[in-house]
Amino acid sequence: MPKPNDAEAVPLLDLSKPSSPISFPIKSLQDLESRSYFDSFHFQFNRSTVPLRGDLPNNRPRVLVCHDMKGGYVDDKWVQGCENDAGYAIWHWYLMDVFVYFSHSLVTIPPPCWTNTAHRHGVKVLGTFITEWDEGKTTCNEMLATKESAQMYAERLAELATSLGFDGWLINIENEIDKEQVPNLMEFVSHLTKVLHLSTPGSLVIWYDSVTVHDHLKWQDHLNEKNKRFFDLCDGIFMNYTWKESYPKLSAEVAGDRKYDVYMGIDVFGRGSFGGGQWTVDTALDLLKRNNVSAAIFAPGWVYETAQPPNFHTAQNKECEVNWCTKIEEGFGETKKRESVPRNLSRTGLLRIGTGGRFGRERGQLRGATVW
Repeated sequence: MPKPNDAEAVPLLDLSKPSSPISFPIKSLQDLESRSYFDSFHFQFNRSTVPLRGDLPNNRPRVLVCHDMKGGYVDDKWVQGCENDAGYAIWHWYLMDVFVYFSHSLVTIPPPCWTNTAHRHGVKVLGTFITEWDEGKTTCNEMLATKESAQMYAERLAELATSLGFDGWLINIENEIDKEQVPNLMEFVSHLTKVLHLSTPGSLVIWYDSVTVHDHLKWQDHLNEKNKRFFDLCDGIFMNYTWKESYPKLSAEVAGDRKYDVYMGIDVFGRGSFGGGQWTVDTALDLLKRNNVSAAIFAPGWVYETAQPPNFHTAQNKECEVNWCTKIEEGFGETKKRESVPRNLSRTGLLRIGTGGRFGRERGQLRGATVW
């Protein structure tokens, strides 16, 4: 996955002292091991409050959407809202099964606004654990030094997800590792999956197609003998998004009964993706539909980041409803909307984007204030 153009916009604060509550990532193994996150003033504010409705369907392909928006933690880092009513939002939850919050920090924890909203619509939310390049290799050398260290860090990740109320992790090891550490990496993935399933029933651990069982960083773009052992240890695999036309069929054949656990990546920016991404994401979706595997749509914020005309809301509706909706509803089983929308949720509620007005009274008069 490419590096973001924008640095993470997380304020430099003493996280132990009271301030406006924020969401933030964990950037070092030391902070993960020490459990310092739980000593933060902000911890309690980052717990989701809405339980997940339902579970993943096991009788059809699924749709995973991977948020990659300007490096993460932009307007959404403000737990109690901010004054930007033109920030990025998603409101087509009825098209999704899994939502991944992504950044390039070591441990990306989803802000609770995403988890609460997704849970209302029956969508599971995953954080991201990522190591990259030279720094990532150093991190892996420490994390995978022993079987016990691999298990310990896996338990820390499971504890975070369970304590904060989100549903699991995307694991992305995008760096070379030492050959002798491959068994410990497998233990890390296996132990995380087992512990998380015990502490959070219905949770997910998904492996990103990156480092292989032969210790090389070489994206395979399809399920094969070089990445299947990781797939076998967890709940699914997110295939890199530069796959060729024949790869969905090959992946389905290798996965067998678990073909719906193969999520073929589609980059909305179009960086090497089949069909070109952007306004032609439906080309890739159509191929995945015909081969009966799941889809992983990466960086849907393309519409917002590139300021597609005439405005964000109109362009977002075009992207989702025109380019995705028909393919998803035709090819991914029964309409997701019928499965996920609560009976007491109106069409207005279905499309709510997570912003609104904050009001107060002044001398008996109701007055508008800032947005949330």
